[in-house]
Amino acid sequence: MGFSVSEAKSPAEYLQTWKKAIQTAPWFRQRRLFDYDPEEIKEDIKQAFQKHANFFLIAKQKENKEEAVGVLGVTVANNVATLGRWEPAVTSQQKRNRIGQTLLEEAFLRLRQRNVSKVRCMLKFPINQFHTARWHARLYKMCGFTEKIPSSLMLLANLSSIVIKPSLTAGLQITYDHGFSSREFVDFTQRAYLATPEDRMVHINDPFISDPKTCLNTLQAIRDGRMGLSPPEFWLVSKHNDNIAGFTIGFMPKTSKNRPPHGVIGELGVFPEYRRKGIAITLISEMLRTFRRLGCRYSLVGTLKTNKSAIGLYKKAGFCPVFELVDFEKTLVESA
Repeated sequence: MGFSVSEAKSPAEYLQTWKKAIQTAPWFRQRRLFDYDPEEIKEDIKQAFQKHANFFLIAKQKENKEEAVGVLGVTVANNVATLGRWEPAVTSQQKRNRIGQTLLEEAFLRLRQRNVSKVRCMLKFPINQFHTARWHARLYKMCGFTEKIPSSLMLLANLSSIVIKPSLTAGLQITYDHGFSSREFVDFTQRAYLATPEDRMVHINDPFISDPKTCLNTLQAIRDGRMGLSPPEFWLVSKHNDNIAGFTIGFMPKTSKNRPPHGVIGELGVFPEYRRKGIAITLISEMLRTFRRLGCRYSLVGTLKTNKSAIGLYKKAGFCPVFELVDFEKTLVESA
């Protein structure tokens, strides 16, 4: 059975096959809060078509009147390509064929010709439902992708149903950010996440923690509002007997039908010498109180699946795991 791969000439042509092929995705079949929204993804695809560096491939079955059976959208920025969510998307009847692999190989060829160095993609699926993502995970690994960092969990708290308790820790003070720079928060991050051998074992492979430049860029994006509203009261610093002991950073992303008003805890760190004093749970409680005061109905937080202590802490604060996320990366062109 033969297949041909060509570039879609318009968003309408691409989306016609996309809607047929994406229907096996769990977020398409059953809508969940804070999962992907098909209508938003359609709009993202239409906007991505307007940028010259991006391309959108359609696989067609030659023997059946050029019937379209799969798609793959690729966006390119800063010499790094990103695959569309849950793509390649292939109709359920054709998943046993090599269509997904053929689409990826064609994309790799085009990207190498442009000297794009890396390709990235992510799978996000409901907790304990890896079987829904198994086909894509196998395809990515077969085509040379590796997991960029260990799998992570997304946890959700319903702010209307949890009880936020005041701190009982003597000598503890929680203040808003009083002029600390983003670079100083990078130093706080390094001290909180990489100070002990146990910390380094958990976080060393996470570039948002271990690489100061990546950490700085992420924190600056939050501070500049590129991830959502992040006023000074979302940059909390804890002091224990007048010494800085920990911090947390939050933001409020845009809302939609699948994403009602919510706040995200972007970072939470306590320095090793101040742990087991109730500081972390107090920082979380203060952030949740601020989220709720500003109209948030929910709060989200992410942490590595291997970080059992953080997962236990967030559960204690009222969060429940809802999604698992796996990041994949493939190197196309080795840097000089």
